[in-house]
Amino acid sequence: MWEWTNRIIKKKTPEKPTPDTSSLLTAYNDLIGSGYSLYHSRIRNMQIAENPNDEKISAPEPESVFTAVQQKISEFELPAMTRIVEKEYVPQSWQEMNNSFDRYYKLRGRFFKLLGYSDTDECRRAGLSEQDIDCLRRGFAPENYNIHLKIPADFGGSLNFDNFSLIRTRPHHSCIHRIIDMQIENNFLRVYKKIFLPWFEGKFYYD
Repeated sequence: MWEWTNRIIKKKTPEKPTPDTSSLLTAYNDLIGSGYSLYHSRIRNMQIAENPNDEKISAPEPESVFTAVQQKISEFELPAMTRIVEKEYVPQSWQEMNNSFDRYYKLRGRFFKLLGYSDTDECRRAGLSEQDIDCLRRGFAPENYNIHLKIPADFGGSLNFDNFSLIRTRPHHSCIHRIIDMQIENNFLRVYKKIFLPWFEGKFYYD
């Protein structure tokens, strides 16, 4: 969690966060919740928005990456509703991400309550128990469920309910982010400034 205090101890000035063009993973862990520390560690020191002229970086061609994403969707047995969208990288400043923090957590609880009260039948079709639905109505995520931003902020996604979905943490959510991981590890995101995202419509993601 970010440090929200400005304490001064023995006249030492606290360090301020350094603006970073690689905000996708620098701030994602705090914006969305737990489970993104791996992203943060992989990309925190990597410039996504620009590459030094004297640095030679290789990455697979977009066509081969698209095919690899298709194969992973099949391999991970993600629901048939899964599509692939191509999204350009849209850098967010630290301040922009920081300002989104409070808004996200306010909307998060409201979204859970909306599902619990207004989409009860859909909740049951998605496999949620009555206890899970009660949890949603109290503004919390049921066990092994989380909110997924279908389009991350750094790829043009907005903080509104149209971009939210309730998703199983395991296996679906973790598999989607393994697909994103793949495009970070092979330098595709870094070189082409875009990514292929598993995407789906609706407020629920299930088979």
